[in-house]
Amino acid sequence: MGGHLRNVLGALGLAVADMLTKDAEAHGLGPGEHAALIIVATFDGLSQEDLQRRVGLSQPGATRLVDRLAARGLVRRTPGPDRRTWALRLTTAGEREAREAVTRRHELLASLTARLTVDEQRQAAVLTGRLLDAMVAAGQSPWRICRQCDQEACEEDEFTCPVEAAHRNLQPQPTQHSPQPDTQP
Repeated sequence: MGGHLRNVLGALGLAVADMLTKDAEAHGLGPGEHAALIIVATFDGLSQEDLQRRVGLSQPGATRLVDRLAARGLVRRTPGPDRRTWALRLTTAGEREAREAVTRRHELLASLTARLTVDEQRQAAVLTGRLLDAMVAAGQSPWRICRQCDQEACEEDEFTCPVEAAHRNLQPQPTQHSPQPDTQP
């Protein structure tokens, strides 16, 4: 049973990644560029260094990615909070593309859940949340896991983001004398 589950889970993960990659490429974007637009839309003013960590690129790779998005008129660099950083902001065209990318993601993934009843969808959401919790506990980056997420949809109905909850559970509890920094994925 365990071998079968691991095998079909791996196949599902690859099939979903292929669907999302094909969608990004159909709109003239690589998967990293696609993810970058969604991340910058979610965290307006994000630094290039934070984007680099969230998409898992080297510093030169992140610079080239932002350069490509800027050349296409989707992202612009603005002065950051200090003289050493740039804050990334979407242009109007970038906002539209990010919104459309999230909408297309929902549509693509809806085709996978369409055959499930409402109760089966709820069960699948709970089980998938537990798998994501295990990934965070195993050391996977919450920021990488959520790089193409629709943050609002994650907090739908009775659900909360399982990745954020798992990340918070791993954080040391603050003492009276040490403030807890904001560590949202």
